[in-house]
Amino acid sequence: MDEQTTKDHIHAHADAVVRGDMDTVIADLSEELRPQAPQIAAGLPMPVTSAEVLSLDFADAEAVAEIRYAGDSGAVTFRSRWQEGDEHPLIVHVEPVG
Repeated sequence: MDEQTTKDHIHAHADAVVRGDMDTVIADLSEELRPQAPQIAAGLPMPVTSAEVLSLDFADAEAVAEIRYAGDSGAVTFRSRWQEGDEHPLIVHVEPVG
């Protein structure tokens, strides 16, 4: 897993959430997570007005990111685990934290 490519992709993912670009957001989910997209999205503040990557750690073949999403209804931080996909890094696990 290339660290710079993954870092750039995670930042682009956070920006896509802010833009409401759900096609890009869903494309970043592993096949197993895609059916859960509506439940994951329901945990976000609406509308999302900003996103900040709080931390990004690399270990073995994955990266763990914590991203804080803020909006009119408050803020939430999600921890996501990313692994190398065929075309780009994919989220294989996501959960709210804190």
